[in-house]
Amino acid sequence: MKIVSVIPISKGVWRDSLSYFTAKEIPLGSLVSIPIRNKMIDGLIVAEKSVKDLKIQIKKTDFGWRKINRVKKEGYFSPEFIKAANLTAEYYATFPGQVIKSLIPQTILDRLPDVKLPDWEDPREKILAEFLAIQEPDEERLSFYRSLIRESFAKKQSIFLCLPTLPDIERVVPLISKGIEQYVTVLHGGLAKNQLLSLWKKVLTTTHPVLIVATPLFLSLPRADITTLILEKENSSTYKNFSRPHVDWRFFAEKLSEEKKIRLIFGDIALRSETIYRLGRGEITPATAIKYRVYSDIKQQLWPLIKKDKKDDLDILNSLGERLLAQIENAGDNNEQFFIFAGQRGLTPVTICNDCGLVMACDICHSALTIHQKNKRDSLAVNDEHLFLCHKCGQVVEVEDKCSNCGGVRLALLGLGAEKIEQEIKKSLPNINVFRLDSDNAKTPTRAKEIMAKFYSSPGSVLIGTEMALNYLGEKIENIAMVGLDHLFAKPDYRLGEKLFSELLRLRLLASKRLFIQTRNPDEKVFQYVLSGNLLDFYRDEIEERRQIGYPPFKVLIKISREGKKEEIKKDMTQLEKSLAEWQPIIYPSLTKSIKGFPVLNILVKLSTSAWPDKKLLSILKSLPPTFIIRVDPESVL
Repeated sequence: MKIVSVIPISKGVWRDSLSYFTAKEIPLGSLVSIPIRNKMIDGLIVAEKSVKDLKIQIKKTDFGWRKINRVKKEGYFSPEFIKAANLTAEYYATFPGQVIKSLIPQTILDRLPDVKLPDWEDPREKILAEFLAIQEPDEERLSFYRSLIRESFAKKQSIFLCLPTLPDIERVVPLISKGIEQYVTVLHGGLAKNQLLSLWKKVLTTTHPVLIVATPLFLSLPRADITTLILEKENSSTYKNFSRPHVDWRFFAEKLSEEKKIRLIFGDIALRSETIYRLGRGEITPATAIKYRVYSDIKQQLWPLIKKDKKDDLDILNSLGERLLAQIENAGDNNEQFFIFAGQRGLTPVTICNDCGLVMACDICHSALTIHQKNKRDSLAVNDEHLFLCHKCGQVVEVEDKCSNCGGVRLALLGLGAEKIEQEIKKSLPNINVFRLDSDNAKTPTRAKEIMAKFYSSPGSVLIGTEMALNYLGEKIENIAMVGLDHLFAKPDYRLGEKLFSELLRLRLLASKRLFIQTRNPDEKVFQYVLSGNLLDFYRDEIEERRQIGYPPFKVLIKISREGKKEEIKKDMTQLEKSLAEWQPIIYPSLTKSIKGFPVLNILVKLSTSAWPDKKLLSILKSLPPTFIIRVDPESVL
């Protein structure tokens, strides 16, 4: 008889592990079915002890030990995988079962393929565990990966190429799999159940080395001959889980690589500032010479937007302008395509009262309201032509012609949204084919691909797109313009500059002839660094700013949030603030309410990187009920 520790694989169980008894010999790493709260859930055996060794403890317990229901698969997941999940859970103040649950597709848990794994030769002695980084344009990085794949296959070693999203996978696979198609397996969350099970079984039973191209959901794949893990598009915020558990899968990949003693490669056109900082400290080694300047021979222009006169005439600040329209018309005449990157969907991102300064905001979550054009699908619209839409909570609000605060009628519309740009081009240049790709008119990936296909097959056409469109841009475009981005700099996100720099740099390399930036802030350094392709000075500025304000990679930030009724959350957060007193917490409200309309209070704790995880602090955080949301190194502190 044995007592085993089991990690419950469930997002609803807030425990590190549970204890059960079994009369069977069950290897560690086995997937089992366990009873909890009158239902059966999956669990992973991580430790065991003989009943003889625990006699005294068992006698002192005032509850009955429950029995493991059944063994679903013996020794399926490696000790290294379990250790990496435990370390990740500890860092992000969550529970191992929640991390593991997010790393194993539910279809696999429900219908685990019964396969006999080949006896792969352990390749780890042939390779040193190491962290590498490559910062080069897409074509050069993919060329490096292709060479690495051939080299690994020759050594009978497999590679896992991890990408953050399905569009990224669809873009990369055709470019990297030529000649080895039969040994490439593509895995993502959009696969049908039977297809996923078939591919999972195939990749585990193929004796030839394989290239696995997948999202982080499949990092649990138990194939022992994987010696290289590549985190491609390492700068993507999509690697961070925005629902519970709030973990960064790049962190898990590092811990998995450390435990399995394999090579991990970070790759992107512009790596995260944290990664560059670690390169400088020698924690990461360059896979190739790091490129800190990206050259381009295209024509580039920065167009400052200025008022026509000293009056409050904002027309010129909220329009494409004659110069850009002339460039679009000229491109159409020459059958050249034009992509316009817009900072936001809708017509106008911000509406402000010139009399009292009030920004028109959602009465539920207090986020700024965006004006949208009404269309046939807008059954909730209350205006014949326009509607106010909150992009955070989806609230539809009536468009007023006066300020709700002071009654003033001098309302100023600030900024350009994708819809406004589309309207201007269609009005000024009616002979130009115009396409728009944003979440308003492309609700599914299929629809997005249809829009992109029509654009690429229409010479002389214009595509207007938001950040969403960047996932679907794969081919060169003669002309690219960036407009309506100024309001983004007001967002409370310390990573904003890095994110915008990476996106704009990627667009710069997609332009084959001309690049235009239209802005009210021509002195903004991000624009200057993009136009010059100057990654080095951008990183120097970014790292120095983070050093001064105490942000990652110099500090670990822990943000605890609580939403609810004002008096209730004030009482709870004040009590928590006292419990965290020795870590000098800062308590403050969020700028906006939750999507349910409740106020939100936050507590921020800053720690030195060597002081986290702290066992005492971790114990307090993990004892909090689910109404508290804990984010370690959050994207935004506000």
